[in-house]
Amino acid sequence: MRIRDSILLIVSLFTASCFSSSSKEKPITLLNPETSQEVKVSKEEKAEGYYQVGISYLQIGEVPLALNYFFKALEIKDEDPKIYNAIGSAFIQRDELDKAEKYIRKALKIDPKYSEAYVNLGIVYEKRGNLKKAKEYYEKALSNPLYLTPEVAYYRLALLSEKEGKLEEAKKYLIKALRNNSDYVPAYLELASILEKEKRENEAKEIYVRLITLYPRLQLPYYKLALIYLKEGKKKIAKKYLKKCVELDSASSVGIKAKILLEEFYE
Repeated sequence: MRIRDSILLIVSLFTASCFSSSSKEKPITLLNPETSQEVKVSKEEKAEGYYQVGISYLQIGEVPLALNYFFKALEIKDEDPKIYNAIGSAFIQRDELDKAEKYIRKALKIDPKYSEAYVNLGIVYEKRGNLKKAKEYYEKALSNPLYLTPEVAYYRLALLSEKEGKLEEAKKYLIKALRNNSDYVPAYLELASILEKEKRENEAKEIYVRLITLYPRLQLPYYKLALIYLKEGKKKIAKKYLKKCVELDSASSVGIKAKILLEEFYE
């Protein structure tokens, strides 16, 4: 609810003037609810507002709403590569890969060094099954020394290596990801998953315990710990983690799986 509330607040701030026929000629005028004073918003700020609202919706899986705001932003600022890239991301979520590639390439035409767009292009080709091309684009993203989130590209490279059965190579990429961002949760989860495949459950458990210590509302580590303890025959400890997993979100896919296991093993 908090995410949705914040989205609605941003929407109210940046769409209050949508019905003004003169918005193209003048800065937008809004009313600051705290001071009751008028605040002027430029076209660039309005475009940024639409973009941020779109990103918020995209993060919670509301793709149609996200696209709606991205296209509103594009109408105002049609030379901003991040807007085209965001539209590409939205189409990736809908598995409309041709549309995704079209907009991502528009972003790269504007900014040929845009690493985030190269990562998205890599995801498009990975989804198409062209792992060689996907790897090329992930590496292209990393070739930019100013790329601010290289952990994402290293993580994607790790997933490719894992698909090819190269677990040692995958682990090296994940370690590089974590060196760049020690808080990057997807890399920890994937590293733990590989350790489980290698029958190194104790090391995997250490990672999961670390994650729930740092992020107590992160659901997946509880479920993964429960599975390991069930495999070891430690049903009492497993039950504790399954119940916690359900308590966090009983309606999520992981929460539903946890409920099924609780019914199967404990009722």
